[in-house]
Parts: sequence; structure tokens; C-alpha cells
Amino acid sequence: MIVRHQRSSASGNGFRQLARYIRGQSHAPRATWFLAANLAGVTTAHDVELACRLVEAVQAQNTRAGKARTYHLVIALHPEDRSLDRRELRHVVEHLVDTLGFSDHQYIAARHNDKDHEHIHVAINKIHPESFRIHSPAWDHQKLFEAGRALEAELGLRPLRARTRERDELPQPAADYEAQQGVASFARWARKTLAPALRAVEIGTWDDVHNVCDHFDVVVRLHGNGLVFEDAEQGIRVKASCVGRNLSKSRLCKQLGDFRPASVHQLEDAGRTVHRYSPMPAMVPESLWKDYTQLLNQVRVQRQHAWSGYRDSASRERRRLKEKYRHQRRLLGALPVSNRDRKRFSQQLALRQAIESRTLGRKLAIQRKAIQKSPHPGSWRHLVASSAANRDARAIRLLQRRERQRGSHDLERGC
Repeated sequence: MIVRHQRSSASGNGFRQLARYIRGQSHAPRATWFLAANLAGVTTAHDVELACRLVEAVQAQNTRAGKARTYHLVIALHPEDRSLDRRELRHVVEHLVDTLGFSDHQYIAARHNDKDHEHIHVAINKIHPESFRIHSPAWDHQKLFEAGRALEAELGLRPLRARTRERDELPQPAADYEAQQGVASFARWARKTLAPALRAVEIGTWDDVHNVCDHFDVVVRLHGNGLVFEDAEQGIRVKASCVGRNLSKSRLCKQLGDFRPASVHQLEDAGRTVHRYSPMPAMVPESLWKDYTQLLNQVRVQRQHAWSGYRDSASRERRRLKEKYRHQRRLLGALPVSNRDRKRFSQQLALRQAIESRTLGRKLAIQRKAIQKSPHPGSWRHLVASSAANRDARAIRLLQRRERQRGSHDLERGC
């Protein structure tokens, strides 16, 4: 279970926009389960507008709080976890809300199943409905983490995070990437492949480090105040201290002296290696993975062409509009009219230009949204699921193997 405070989200635009996102549009509702608390008259997802009015009335009583008056809580389950019933969902939401100190506040919660894993969105009014004081929980990340682990043990859910945050664990972006995509991260590959190779040789100079990294198409670079291992082809980076504690910048510089970057010859050698990082999971049919990468590359090229065409057309349209009204202003300046009439004509011209600019902006926004919503194969999990639904024997065998492994793992745990 992943429980987090979604800071950069629709909550930044107010409770109403976040609530509408949670509910979904009328022709495409997203909520499969709904809960409202401390909101009189709000019982179903159809009452979201009433909930917004009640929350906004409370928020209007606090004139000193800033824009961050809404707390967006996201609860995501593992794709292989069972579906929680209504009583369990209510218990999860109420327990986490109480952990944050929002039990007396107004909030709504809804479950979405539009991804390969169930997840719950909770929109909380940070303004207390009686005292009208704003509550911003301190150390909420740690509190949510501890509460999430307790709920995992209580409900028998699969944990997605380790308890401690030590350096021998995966960085959080890498862990999130693996959980969402279902593939191996560069950080995990570097720990399993690159770190043992560096430990197997006697390192006396920085050239020794670069020579080992060259065999895996990896480059050691300075980044910020530390070192990173970077895939030379894909540009993916991981902190050296996350790959191994003895590989941090401070320890390597203490052992080898000041950092020396790789030479041009070493960089060229890195591009010719065959032992490079691949996110392909273990025990996966190579042909199925090749189909997936080809689809990704095809979509990437198509989107690049689409964005290039959009930028060219947008630039031409804006330039055409600008030249059009520049020409009209020159004509207006040559007209034999009084200054009063010229000023009135100039204002009308500026108004028409503003209207056409807004119309062009809406047109370009529609084009951008169409490119963003162009077909995409999704994550590796999505492709396997869709291929199995289309009776692809490779994907079906892969899912069957996973089910057998999961069953044996549950037996070992005594489930």
C-alpha cells in the first residue's frame, strides 16, 4: 500500500476542482465507491456540488489562510491485492484521516479502478468547520507511512515499501517506477550488476572506476554535491551512494583523491559495450518485450512528429495574426482622421486582436490535448494484461507463471 500526500495536483486549484476530478465527468464517472464526512446532506457522488458549496462556505470564514486550503490524500493498493469491501474502505480512510488529525474536518473520498491497481482519492478541507482554523499536519509523510504499514498488517495487504529509509534500499523514485511500470529500475540493475563488478576489482585510481563502468555503458559524473552513475545511452541516473555506501563521493575521493572525469577514449568505449542496462524483467519472453519496446518507440516517434508539427503550425498562426494587425495599424496610422477617431479605431482594433488571440489559444489548446491523448501502449503491466485479453499465448503463460509464483509465496507465508 502506498499512502501519500499529493502536493502538486488539482488540490492547488481549490476543493471544487479536486472534487470534480475525484467524481469524474457525468458521461464518464470514475468513482466506484464514495464516502462523505461532516457534510450534511452529502451521501452519494451526485452530491459533490453540494459538498463543494459547504466546504467553500467554511473556507470563506478564514480570510488569513493562503491558497493551500485543501489536502489531497492518495491511497494506492498493489495490483495483485484483493479488492476491499465498503466496510474496509471506510475503515482505511477514517483511520488515515484520523492519523492526520482531520477527523472533525469535512472530506470526501472515492475509489477509482481506471488503472491496473485500485486507488482511493480523499479531498479534505483543512479549515475546521467550527473554529475556522487551518490545520496543516506536521511530519505527515512519516505518520502516513506508519499508519499504512499498520493497515497492511491488519488487512493482509501486500507491502510496497520497506519500513526504514536507509541507503541500502532503493531510492523512492526507483521504487515508484517499479511499482507503476512493473519493470526493473536502473538503480536495482546497478546494485545487482555494477556494484559487484566494482567490488570484484582492486580500485586504485579513478581510471579503474571508469574502466569498469565502460563495460556496462555507464558513465560516472559529478551531479550537484555528489556522484551519479548514468546510463550513457538512455541518460538515466542514480546516486552513487545508493548503489553502494563505499561508492559515495566522499569515500571515493578520500580513497582516490579529487574526482577525475572519464576521458574521451573511455566515453567512446562505453558506447560500444553490450552489457548495458535493460528494464526487461526476469523470466519474460524476449519477443513480447521486443514488441513492447517497438510500440513505445513507434509512439514516441509519432508524438515527436506531432509536437514538431504543432510547434511549426502554432508559430505560423501566431506570426500571421501578429502581422495581420501590424499591417492594419499601419493603415490606421495613414488614415486622414482626427486623433480622437484614431484612438477609438485603435481600441477597436486591439479588442478584435484580443478576441482572435483567445480564439487561437483555445484552438491550440485543443490540438495539444489531442496530442497528449493520442494512443499509448501504457506500462508493461498494461501491455501484458491487454495482450492476454487478446489471447496472446506469451502473455497468458507469463500471467500463469506469476500466479503460480504468487501462490507458492502465499503458501510459504502461511496464507
